[in-house]
Amino acid sequence: MNDVKTYTIFVPEDDLEKFLKQEGEILNETLIDEETREQFQAKVIVSRTGGKDFHNLHLQGRGAFLSGEWFVKIVEMDEEEDEEFTIFESKRYGQRRGYMLRSMMAEGDKAAAKKETMTTELQKRLKQKQKLVEELLKKEK
Repeated sequence: MNDVKTYTIFVPEDDLEKFLKQEGEILNETLIDEETREQFQAKVIVSRTGGKDFHNLHLQGRGAFLSGEWFVKIVEMDEEEDEEFTIFESKRYGQRRGYMLRSMMAEGDKAAAKKETMTTELQKRLKQKQKLVEELLKKEK
């Protein structure tokens, strides 16, 4: 027995007739299984008439489904490696607070270093300007 499933493909707003133009061609699309809500990439053939090995298809535009009956045949599913997920461990409030304080102190150190650099740079510029003024005054005498 052939289980008929229902899938959804999102249609770009600027190309709502994309599948009318490419009906019967092999396309690389992201499908959503309506039953499991699983999302996957696959090479598919989209058709308005259906046939053997075709499943029901909803073409969803922004806010609504496009009208008409559509069918999809999955030619090849892209086998992707499962993405690695980082699981964050919850920490006690004291540990989180300590991290916040350490990061704020580090930023304070960066600000102090930046202030010191700017101060020394401004002092150098002031000395250069003072030298220029002195040289100009000597030339005028």
